[in-house]
Amino acid sequence: MGLPEDHRPTTAPSHFRPTAPIAAPNRGAAPFAAVLLGALALLAAGLLALVVRDALRVDPAQSERAPSSDAGYPRSAQFPGGLEFQLGARPTRLVATTARAIDFLAALCDPDEIAGFPEQALEYATLEPETEAALAGAGRFYAYTAEPVLRLGPDLVVADLWQSADTHARLAESGVPLLVLPELVDWNDVRQTVFALGHLLDRDARAQALVAETERRLAALAARAAERPRLRALTYSNFGSKGFTAGRGTSVHEILVLAGLENAAAADGRDGHLEITYEELLRLDPDVIVVSAPLNTPVSHTGDRGGASEAILEGEPSLANLRAVRTGSIVALPAGLFACNSHRMVRAAEVLSDAVADLGASVAGGAR
Repeated sequence: MGLPEDHRPTTAPSHFRPTAPIAAPNRGAAPFAAVLLGALALLAAGLLALVVRDALRVDPAQSERAPSSDAGYPRSAQFPGGLEFQLGARPTRLVATTARAIDFLAALCDPDEIAGFPEQALEYATLEPETEAALAGAGRFYAYTAEPVLRLGPDLVVADLWQSADTHARLAESGVPLLVLPELVDWNDVRQTVFALGHLLDRDARAQALVAETERRLAALAARAAERPRLRALTYSNFGSKGFTAGRGTSVHEILVLAGLENAAAADGRDGHLEITYEELLRLDPDVIVVSAPLNTPVSHTGDRGGASEAILEGEPSLANLRAVRTGSIVALPAGLFACNSHRMVRAAEVLSDAVADLGASVAGGAR
């Protein structure tokens, strides 16, 4: 970094000369020379101290950004489920292999530290537009295989449990640190994960700020929910062959609860992700049904990329008397928020809460 003008080391000016020549050495000359040299040495030392002070000065706003070599490493952190993970050095080239990993890393790291992620992941990531734009220069890969990931030169890969075990093994064999995130089902799991990642990445302050801001929003959600009737909700997914919903122990259950809704499947004693028939839908008869909106990707041989669930609910004659169908109380969450499994589940709950409020008296009047 540049030094202020008054702190730059200088040399003696060219006009500095003795005012009279010394004809011959005498007894006073040596002591005088020693004093002069000592004074010059003190002056030089003072100037050097100023130079060092300014060279080491760090802007507090940039203190977390500036790498401190590997000070404080190795570091370890514990994730939900008892997973212990250790890093030997501070990572600066991180590769996210899922949308959830991008959600976490984008919140805790600088964009230029994210070396890459899957091409299709942003469809399910729930980033703000400015954050997504800042990642435009990151590398991309299509399939989660070892070769394209390693070509990005990562010093940490963050992946998910459901991804290829073979690729996990290949990356581990290559010596690249691989963090496979555990399943997260509620805010407490997510909170612990944010703190653990923040510590591993030397971003503790950012993790603390993220948690504090998120918990402020959670309090606002709870206050808002307390002002309206308690509605029964159910998630529903159907891609043409059978229907699915979610009970306790799922992230989508947590989204319903954070939005101030009662999960009808959980209240019925159901756990995890499970099939649900038309008959069961009619028996549970929720006030609100939550589905996934279509993805933005084009229609392809793999189907319509979502959106079929709402069409089935509204078009199936046997479901015409379903309360949510009669009152038009079907909420389509953006696909990324519907499947969210990071701190952004709070954003999903906010969007859902807004949507339920927009339904107005039609759904509130039907609450039991």
